[in-house]
Amino acid sequence: MNPKILSRRKLFEIGELLKKRGQKIVVVNGSFDIMHAGHLKFFRQAKHWGDVLVVLVNSDQSVKKYKGPNRPIIGEKDRLAMVAAIADVDYVALFDELEPKEIIARIKPAIYCNGSDWGKYCVERPAVEAGGGRVVIIKRQKNALSSSAIIKRIVAIYSRPPVRAVFIDRDGTINDNKDGYVHKIKDFAYLPGVISALKKLSLTDYKIIIVTNQSGIGRGYYHKSDYDKLTKFMLADFRRRGIRMDKVYFCPHRSDEGCVCRKPRVGMLLSAVKDFGISLNDSWLIGDDDKDAIMGREANIKTIKLGKINRQIPVRPNFVVKDLAAAAGIILNNGK
Repeated sequence: MNPKILSRRKLFEIGELLKKRGQKIVVVNGSFDIMHAGHLKFFRQAKHWGDVLVVLVNSDQSVKKYKGPNRPIIGEKDRLAMVAAIADVDYVALFDELEPKEIIARIKPAIYCNGSDWGKYCVERPAVEAGGGRVVIIKRQKNALSSSAIIKRIVAIYSRPPVRAVFIDRDGTINDNKDGYVHKIKDFAYLPGVISALKKLSLTDYKIIIVTNQSGIGRGYYHKSDYDKLTKFMLADFRRRGIRMDKVYFCPHRSDEGCVCRKPRVGMLLSAVKDFGISLNDSWLIGDDDKDAIMGREANIKTIKLGKINRQIPVRPNFVVKDLAAAAGIILNNGK
């Protein structure tokens, strides 16, 4: 157990010892349910007023009394541990009452620091002054954080489900790429199980997005107009078959051009985040190439590789399956 965390009895003993040594005790109290930078600044300013900073923390029982049955968010043991880990804090102790007036009366701090939102005429003041101490108000900084404000923000954010996506490579994942650099409609052929898989994914709330390297443009093997024509054909065919495709991102550059959107770099994924507000952590990526696996893992996306694992690369996909149909099955079973 952290030696900074004291029982009430031990706190009284140490308080007596500190006073005998002539050390100036500063006391603050609070629930500290969700720690944030405002707490750190408050502790630092409080410690400035004396030699030893004692932080009194509302127990779970105490927090429930005045903040309701849904609080605290974080239990007392963890809250004690977090406060004790702060360098400016010397000792920490729990109290079950609504206010720690009894503890303050016993240890007789020289300084009791309070936030400006509670004010100088707080309920702790009589106990502080009876022991010869005084109340010091630490002004709350403009736009300062608070645990309640953070909780409200979290609730507001998570009251709406995250925007999720399934990112899918094109060549070798959706269409056959055995001859490489597919850019003509007559050479475009779906791989087995692709249509069925895309139809199933279209019924989910996932955004369905293609991310594809098209370095054949940069290499001069075909023109962007060829790519555009094929993409237009593919998307029209998807619509005809009842498949939803929300966006197609492509990179036309060669590997030696250092483009941030060329896989395995994550530029295309970040563009999708900007366009759709996607949570990559809640998304999936499917591809047949090692670059797809690396890109997915670099972006903290759950990644499915089609084919086999390349044991020569240190980055491994989360799953390895034979085709898009199997990949869709994993997503449908794990993405609820």
